[in-house]
Amino acid sequence: MKQMTPILIIALLTLVACTSFMPQPASDVVIQPSLTPAATLVPITPTSAMPTPTATPARVVQVVPPVSDLVAEPVIVMPTATPSVIPTPTPRPPGTPPRVGLQIGHLRSHELPDELAHLRTSSGAYWNGITEAQVNEAIAVRVRDILVTAGVEVDLLPATVPPAYDADAFVAIHADGSVEGARGWKIATPWRTSAASRALLEAVAATYGAITGLPEDRNGVTINMRGYYAFNYRRHTHAIARTTPAIIVETGFLTNAADRSVIVARPELAARGIAEGILQYLKQRDPNDGAALLPPEWPILYTSTNVRVRAAPSETARMIVEAPADSRVFVFNRDGDWYEAMVRVGDSRYVGWIRADQTRPSDTNDTPSSPPTDPPATNP
Repeated sequence: MKQMTPILIIALLTLVACTSFMPQPASDVVIQPSLTPAATLVPITPTSAMPTPTATPARVVQVVPPVSDLVAEPVIVMPTATPSVIPTPTPRPPGTPPRVGLQIGHLRSHELPDELAHLRTSSGAYWNGITEAQVNEAIAVRVRDILVTAGVEVDLLPATVPPAYDADAFVAIHADGSVEGARGWKIATPWRTSAASRALLEAVAATYGAITGLPEDRNGVTINMRGYYAFNYRRHTHAIARTTPAIIVETGFLTNAADRSVIVARPELAARGIAEGILQYLKQRDPNDGAALLPPEWPILYTSTNVRVRAAPSETARMIVEAPADSRVFVFNRDGDWYEAMVRVGDSRYVGWIRADQTRPSDTNDTPSSPPTDPPATNP
C-alpha cells in the first residue's frame, strides 16, 4: 500500500487538471456583445398584404436626396425657350419641373364616368386573393417615390383620367393574367404614336427587363393595349391630351409564379425598372421640341395592288391577311418603308404593317370614307 500511494496521488492530480479544461454546458456560457452592431432585419410583408387605395390622387411635389444612380445624374432638362411648336394646352414656363402621371390600372374602376360606364366592372387580373389593382398600386407608389426624389412632379391617378390630361409623360401601370401559363412584360404606345411616345417606350423597355430580370412577352402587345381607353382623346373626354406622351406597361403576369416573385413579392424592383426608364426619357428629350409631341395625322389611302398585311415591318414577318387592291387603309404610323395601319378587307378590319409603296392616294372613283375613330375603348 505504501508503494502505491505516490502513484494514486499522481493519477488524482492528472484527473483534476483535465477536468478543469472540459467545456462548460451551453447554458452556462456567457457570450460577450460584439463591437460591430448586428444588421437590423426589415420585416417582410406577406405577398397578400398590399397598400390600401389612396383616398384622393393628387399631385405630389417634393425634393429629397437622390436614391439611385440614375437619379444622381445631371438634372433633368427643363424648358428654357419658346417651343418650336406650341406643344400642349398649357405651355411650360421656363424652369418648370417635368410632370408625370402614373395611372394605377383598374383602381376604382367602378367610379368611371358615364362615357366609360361599360368598363366599370373591369377589375383586371386576380390571383389567390390579390387583385391587379393592389399590385399596380404597390408598384405605382414606389415609382412615385423615386420620381419625386428626382424633383419630378407626380400625379397618382385612378382608373378615371382627368379630362384632356396634360403632362410630360403618362404611364398606365397594369399586370396581366392568363390561364395558359404565359409570362413576361410588355409595353405599348397609343395607335397614333408621337415621336415622344416612342422615345418613352424605348427608354422604359431598356430599363424594365434589365432591372427586374423578367423576360419580355414578345409579340404579346394586344389591340386592347394600343386601344387603351385613356389614350383615346378622339373618343373620350376623360383621356390624355393629344400631346401627352403615353405608354401602358404590363409589368408581368399575376397568374405566373416567376412573375409574381417580382411584381408581388418585390414591387420595388418593378418600380425601379419603370422609374429609371422615365427618368432616362426626361433627361434625353428636348422639352422645347413641341413637334415631337404631335401624333401623326395621315390621309386615307388605298392599296394599289394585292397586299400582304404583316405582323411586323418585315417581308419575313407573319402574314395576317392578304388584302386585295383598292382596300381602304387607315394609317397610324410609319417605320421606314412600312405603314402600320388598319386595313379594311370586306367587312373586316385588320391591324398590321404594309409596304408604303403598295398604297395610293384616294381619288374621285373611291368610295368616300372618313377615318375611323380609334378602336373601341378597352381596359386590359
